[in-house]
Amino acid sequence: MEQAKFLLEKDERAPFTSIEKDGLILFTGPHNGHAVPRCLLPCLGMGRDWFSRAHEACDLHVQALFERLQVAFPTASFLSGNYSRLIADLNRVPKHAVQDTSSELPDLKIVQNTPEECCEGQKEQRLDKIYKPYHAEQKRLIDDIRAKHNGNVIVLEIHSFTPIWQSEPRDVEIGTLRCEKTPFSRIFEAGLREQTRYNFISGEPYRAEERNTNMARHMRKEHDLQYLGLEIRNDLIANSQGLDDMTKFIKESLDYVEKSDAFSQAIAPLSLIKV
Repeated sequence: MEQAKFLLEKDERAPFTSIEKDGLILFTGPHNGHAVPRCLLPCLGMGRDWFSRAHEACDLHVQALFERLQVAFPTASFLSGNYSRLIADLNRVPKHAVQDTSSELPDLKIVQNTPEECCEGQKEQRLDKIYKPYHAEQKRLIDDIRAKHNGNVIVLEIHSFTPIWQSEPRDVEIGTLRCEKTPFSRIFEAGLREQTRYNFISGEPYRAEERNTNMARHMRKEHDLQYLGLEIRNDLIANSQGLDDMTKFIKESLDYVEKSDAFSQAIAPLSLIKV
């Protein structure tokens, strides 16, 4: 049976939304999007009810948080993926960007991602239409910010995670995703430890060094970057008050970095600092 080609029609959403300003900070959200191209409707063969609430489909509530952050950080730049990570996961290396099983329920198959429905040719088409444009725009934004700020930049990637993992509740509320400790991660995490609002655990709920499929290592190398991701338990940003509180918390955390005596080290390229 001939497999369907992957098409992104002219009137469909762009693969990303980019907002460029003149400030030092870039917020990235590779898993913000929930959209599905028409050629894969409805919901890649999954039930609509499941898809709309599944962590597998997107990082729930992070795009709503970005809308608050755009007000709190009027000079910052923002980059959001617009399509579900089940189309092509922007935070995985290309070889692993299309997954046919659930990240939380290994026995659950994503119907239109299985080899029977999605051949290697279609995977490449998804990468060309969704994945590569996002990463090209990310590189452009980082390069442009550095050009404006003497080679410096802060990139904070934001993710959300589920309150329950494999039927067990998670105590961690705020975590970080990093490859190694850098001046940026040390200062940012010091600020997180000082606050008492949320239960922060460094390197939780995921450790980048243990996830070879994750893009963290690639971003560190490709962009000479002090990579840091902020992980937020999604029930904390599931309503308006939670979004307001988290926005204030992130603002305070980045203000803490800016006031640090080591701020110049925190914003420098990875190759110019001691880790």
